[in-house]
Amino acid sequence: MLQRIRRALAAAAILVLACGSAQAQKRYVSRPLTQGLIVTSERRILPGTYRLPNPAKAVVTITGSDFSVDFRGAKLIGGRNGKGIGVLIENAKNVTIQNADVSGYLWGVALENCVGVKLLNCKTSRNSDLKPGTEIDESGTQPEDRWGGGILIRDSRNCLVRKCVSQYQWDGIDVIRSSKNAIEDSDFSYSGNWGVHFWNSQNNVFKNNRALWCTTGSGKIFQALTGWQTYDSQAVGIDHNSNENLIEGNDLRYGGDGIFIRANEGPIESGTVVPPKNGSHRNILRNNDCSFSPNNAIEVDLVDDTVIEGNNCSNSNYGMWLGYSRRCIVRNNLCINDSKHAVEIENGQDDLFENNIFGFEKDRPEGQLVYLRQNGRDKTPSGGYKFRTNLFYGAGTGILLKNTKAEVRNSALVTQCKTPMIVKTDALSQTSESGNRVASALPESVTVNDVIATPGKPVTLTLPELEFGDLPALVLASTRDGSALRVLKQERHSVTFAFPEEGWDEATPASLDLKICDGKRWVSLAHPTALNWREGQPRFTGISSLQSKIGEVLDVRGVGLKGGRYLLNGKPAEVLSQNPEGAKLKMPEDILVPTRYFLSYEKRDGEEISLVGPLTVSVAVPAEQLPHLLSATFEPKRLKVGELLKVTLTLRNNLPVSARLLTKPAPGYAYSESQSANELGFKEEEGVLHLRITSDNTGKNNPGSWPYLFGFDQAKLASGETITAVGYIKMEFAGIREFRAGLVAGGFRFIDDNAFRTKIEVLK
Repeated sequence: MLQRIRRALAAAAILVLACGSAQAQKRYVSRPLTQGLIVTSERRILPGTYRLPNPAKAVVTITGSDFSVDFRGAKLIGGRNGKGIGVLIENAKNVTIQNADVSGYLWGVALENCVGVKLLNCKTSRNSDLKPGTEIDESGTQPEDRWGGGILIRDSRNCLVRKCVSQYQWDGIDVIRSSKNAIEDSDFSYSGNWGVHFWNSQNNVFKNNRALWCTTGSGKIFQALTGWQTYDSQAVGIDHNSNENLIEGNDLRYGGDGIFIRANEGPIESGTVVPPKNGSHRNILRNNDCSFSPNNAIEVDLVDDTVIEGNNCSNSNYGMWLGYSRRCIVRNNLCINDSKHAVEIENGQDDLFENNIFGFEKDRPEGQLVYLRQNGRDKTPSGGYKFRTNLFYGAGTGILLKNTKAEVRNSALVTQCKTPMIVKTDALSQTSESGNRVASALPESVTVNDVIATPGKPVTLTLPELEFGDLPALVLASTRDGSALRVLKQERHSVTFAFPEEGWDEATPASLDLKICDGKRWVSLAHPTALNWREGQPRFTGISSLQSKIGEVLDVRGVGLKGGRYLLNGKPAEVLSQNPEGAKLKMPEDILVPTRYFLSYEKRDGEEISLVGPLTVSVAVPAEQLPHLLSATFEPKRLKVGELLKVTLTLRNNLPVSARLLTKPAPGYAYSESQSANELGFKEEEGVLHLRITSDNTGKNNPGSWPYLFGFDQAKLASGETITAVGYIKMEFAGIREFRAGLVAGGFRFIDDNAFRTKIEVLK
């Protein structure tokens, strides 16, 4: 996406407001940054780079009322060890902070007990991020603000964050015990946990922001150990009594989840499931792009009265997962080409669906677009659903019911699948239907005047062949997966829509084929629609492959790609050659880095940033070319409490390149059974192979945490070579238990998981 962040103009306008009178300008005092600086009146910080690590609390503390602080040209850099706060605004009222650039702290900027504070045009990127394997509390009972990130708003109200950039850290921005704050026109992308997190916070607005690629491990597919996976991270996270917040008009693509509202703290009354303790109710999710999540574009669990309206929930695993949701209003959304279901709900109640489009570009005869079920685990009923004027396409079944009640009115299923059904039920389900229809027409080619569309601007087509009524109009563009365009207006024989200002997860085309559906029939335009991209607009026009191999050269073609840099997962790519029409990039050779990459192009022009992309590029590696455990033995099979179990593990490197190996703890290390690597200070390293052992009885340790880590006696293993490591575990508990081994690519994933299971008997 071409993203323009006009810092210079915004900052100039703000400066005029802050210093709008000669009297105000006379009070504006310039000072350098110093450790422990306290600011209580109008201040301009002298330009320069200030390296001030390890503050006891904060490098700069700002407190008081009715003044501005301008950091233009000043960069504040901490020790990059996740300690302290760069700029703390504390007990402040009507104070404006602008142009701060803070990195390397636990929190870049924190607002504590503030009213009416404005944070404008600030950069708070590359602050604290967690190391792989860190155990975190996912219960929701705690605000989880101790891990750090870019911006923290805590115990504050009526504050404004606008035109800020807060990227590449654990959280982009946290809002804790705060209300009536607005976060607008900012960028919280590449967060490892949350783009934005609301905890016990009400009536806040998060609008027109970007939070791309917010997924645990910055896009790495799997975090080894302690249950970290992409579904523990979200572009927008809402929990613990965070009610009546507005999430509107944001770009939230590629998140672990796009938006997740959760209630993990258990039920209010024992023996029930809903209502939950500290549920987050009555939130509004409107006009957000939540597509391309590997999990759920939108997940709303165990909460009431959520409005989900006008969102793009396409190209994800599930478009929406609304478990135990009650009285949700789901209208005008797009759920296209989701892998499992457009919508799935277990034990939900009284949700309303109207004017949505649910579909698959390629017909799935056995597919169901919406699945509503009673899960059988508890007595919470599933039912009371109402469906009105929804359009389903490309599936054998529109709605599948299991022990559920639903009313379906005036909806249509358009499909070429045999024996299609809008609603399919089991023996325990009840449904009421009226005004529904199934259409099986193939697209008819129609000739219209040549259409030239400017991305981002409305296009109106008059099509006498179609008759649009109450059903939402569907306009599909011929991208790789078939993407639905946002319909802005429809009349009886015309439809108005807009192309996005970029390609979907692919290069921007010169033209696109269109087909359009009114719920009864399809038409396809006889001629492609030409796209009138702005002259010189930086964009990708082609790429040699979206599925590459280790070390392969990636040929990227484009327009206006001059004076910037190519990024893979936010880090500079290895460029072999480049010119304004593209570049040749070498894909990483070490498969212990991610298997999927987020390719973008970043160009800076003074205070203005342009971002082209993203494209998702995968690296295909056959399983047989990965490093693997050849064997793992545990002996003796019978021993006594207090004796040592010997573990012998043999690894082969099948990669075409050397693999890095962890060397701590060194071979021969002995654990007590109740100990763990974490408590002993042994840490996995990102992209480095190590060995893990667990059993079904690890004492105080959770077996899922794989407590016993073992290293090797060398730091690298050449291609095709094998290596053996030996370690010991001192038995502390009598009984029979099963041990198992794992090979871990540190920070990313298990390569071998639950391997070489062996039962061991321990005698008293």
